[in-house]
Amino acid sequence: MPSTKRNKSETSESLAIKGLGVSDGFAIGPVYVLHADNFRIHERTLKSEDEIVQETSRFQQALDITREQLDQLIRDAKSKYGKEYSAILESHFLMLEDQEMIRGTLKNIKSVKMNAEAAFAAVMDKFKTGFLKSNNEYLRERANDLEDVKRRLLGNLLGQQRSFDIPEASVIVADTIKPSDIAGIDRNKILGFVSEAGSKLSHFSIVARSLNIPAIVGIANLTGIISKDDTLLLDGHTGELIINPDKKDIDRIKTKSRQIAKKETDLETVAKLPCVTNDGYEVALCANVELPEEVENALHLGAQGIGLYRTEYMLFSARELPDEETQYREYRRIAEKNHPHKITMRTFDVGGDKIPLEILTAKGYVHEDNPFLGWRAIRIALEYPDFFIPQIRAMLRLSSEFNVEIMIPMVINLSEMREAKRIIEQCKQELRRQDIPFNENIPVGMMIETPGAAILAQEFAAEVDFFSIGTNDLVQYTLAVDRGNPKVSGLYNCFHPAILRLIKQTIAAGHQRKIHVAMCGEMASNPYAAILLLGMGLHEFSVLPPVLTKIKKIIRSVSKTEAEAFASEILVMSDVAEIEKKVSLRTKAILG
Repeated sequence: MPSTKRNKSETSESLAIKGLGVSDGFAIGPVYVLHADNFRIHERTLKSEDEIVQETSRFQQALDITREQLDQLIRDAKSKYGKEYSAILESHFLMLEDQEMIRGTLKNIKSVKMNAEAAFAAVMDKFKTGFLKSNNEYLRERANDLEDVKRRLLGNLLGQQRSFDIPEASVIVADTIKPSDIAGIDRNKILGFVSEAGSKLSHFSIVARSLNIPAIVGIANLTGIISKDDTLLLDGHTGELIINPDKKDIDRIKTKSRQIAKKETDLETVAKLPCVTNDGYEVALCANVELPEEVENALHLGAQGIGLYRTEYMLFSARELPDEETQYREYRRIAEKNHPHKITMRTFDVGGDKIPLEILTAKGYVHEDNPFLGWRAIRIALEYPDFFIPQIRAMLRLSSEFNVEIMIPMVINLSEMREAKRIIEQCKQELRRQDIPFNENIPVGMMIETPGAAILAQEFAAEVDFFSIGTNDLVQYTLAVDRGNPKVSGLYNCFHPAILRLIKQTIAAGHQRKIHVAMCGEMASNPYAAILLLGMGLHEFSVLPPVLTKIKKIIRSVSKTEAEAFASEILVMSDVAEIEKKVSLRTKAILG
């Protein structure tokens, strides 16, 4: 995390600092610092039954008040900021309803004889520690949501709710910005955000993007070096922050802003055009999503449907496995937003690194030193059908009204795919007996994300209706590189010749068996890979919503024949650096 040293008396000097841009845009204005809550929780032992009753009542009252506050915030957010922000606050409301949290707090009060604030803080800190230990970035970021809920309820217990009196439109700076902080600030007073902590996956970042507020995270000790008299200029595209910018800095950013605005206008025009090469070859362009709130934006940017719906997001804050009806309702929310387009629903792609252990311990889970090579995804589903069947039934029911595909992750053996298909057929038979409608011909496909699956693509193609290539794991497993390990992450490269040849082999197997071949991994979202993948014969790109228009522009700028010739050149090359140079030059000639 970048940091710098600066004497607060040096307020007239310009200083540039680099952070991580998480929401595009530019802002310049005075600084306003949101100071952290300074709750002091003093644990004390309850000495009488009357005290236990009193502390139980205090907790219940604080819980009720916090519910009322969040309910009002949710209503305000829906009317002022839209569904994406309100959905995040709704997830906070659900945390308040978590029965394990409530039972744990009451147990600490009644059995351990702790006062209410200490009892509640102990439970929330335990949950937070579990999230922070996860290898999954999304789960680690959810620890901030727990902290937000914890802070609000503790404030009600202690009678210390903070409010913000921002005198003028400002750049808001804090050590950590919580989603509920934003709800408490007049939107007209927010020019931009800078947070010392956070990532692209933090809910604060998601909210900033949904509200089109420029934001930067990852600048350590910023609140310690800025002064209340400073002016800040931030570039949410690059993560650049300038304290007290001079005229040259301001003019440079204004010029850059005009250039980006023109490019975005051009790309918005592209969003409305069909995804075809300039010689008329049609390519499917879909989006990767995990939240219903992401669908509308993806369709606006030109997505033709959802090529990867990560259903496992439902488990990230769950304490028990959602039942069939819960899953069906949630899937329906996203299918309705996506209708009439197709939605490819991946069954739970999870292991001990991704979901709370409470769900798995009952099924024999033990700690794994390397969960990426362990008990996960289809391996859990086949060993414990009660983990798999409710999800399959919910997906099948959804298919009676919507264009649904089922995709199985992490398959390495033909026997696994055949057993998954057998269970799907068993679910179909149950639904027929119950007179519950579903699509009898629902497509069932699999992810190709290991070298073993890619090598056996010819055999797998005879078993499924489609492939979707998951390059994230394919690269990691093929090259024996942990991309989360900074010592070797530089070796993680989707343009390695071995990766390209496995991809080509997979696509060729799909063509031979006449099945649809998609790619939903990060490589599909890489503009430099677009012409190459098109030339290899990829039928569908499923990408992150922000790059939809870029990928479409590239596809529309070349012919299928040109792309095939380019791919042929690349596939005989053996030097990664040379491959990267060639694809980079070819793409930059289109995007500028």
